[in-house]
Amino acid sequence: METHWWDSPFERRSIQHAMKVRDEDGHVLGRVAGIGETVVFMRKRFSRELWAVPLSHVLRVTGEGVFVSGKALEALEPVGDRLRTEVVTAIHPLTEPAHDVS
Repeated sequence: METHWWDSPFERRSIQHAMKVRDEDGHVLGRVAGIGETVVFMRKRFSRELWAVPLSHVLRVTGEGVFVSGKALEALEPVGDRLRTEVVTAIHPLTEPAHDVS
């Protein structure tokens, strides 16, 4: 069975504002500016421009930062209208797995 970063309550809760965002090689892309429902918003160093990284591209979350698939800028997407359509928080909300209530 394949496990993902979001299977761990610790890792889901660990994405926080100002954490480093790193590509799959460990290079720093920027810092977390906010967490949406489907993306992590980040700013590149010395820039006001926001970028989006889909949560599905997050490989793992450690004390060193949020590691995402892809290298350099290929890991990032333009924000577009996501700021108007996503609920943005400072930390990724901890969610409980769905339970069958039968």
